[in-house]
Amino acid sequence: MGIDDHNEADVSQSESINGFVRSIKDQERELVLTSEKTIVGAILTAEQYEWFLDQLDACQDVSFINDRYDDKDGSQSLDDFKKDLEE
Repeated sequence: MGIDDHNEADVSQSESINGFVRSIKDQERELVLTSEKTIVGAILTAEQYEWFLDQLDACQDVSFINDRYDDKDGSQSLDDFKKDLEE
C-alpha cells in the first residue's frame, strides 16, 4: 500500500464497517468513514492511534506550567497564611 492508500467506507455500509472492526487486529491501515463523499471520521489501528497521541504530546506547550510554578510574585508562605488565619 502506498502512503495515500486506505480503506474507505460510507457510514451507511454497516456490514463493511463491522467487518473492519471485527478484524481490526489484522488491519494495517485506517478505515476512513465518508458520507456523501465527505470524510466524517476514521477508525485507526492501535499503531496509528499511538502515533497520533505521540504527535499530540509533542505539540503540547506545557512550559506555562513550569513558568507558573516558579512565579512566586505576590505569593504568601504557608506559615504566614496560617498565622493570618489565626488572627
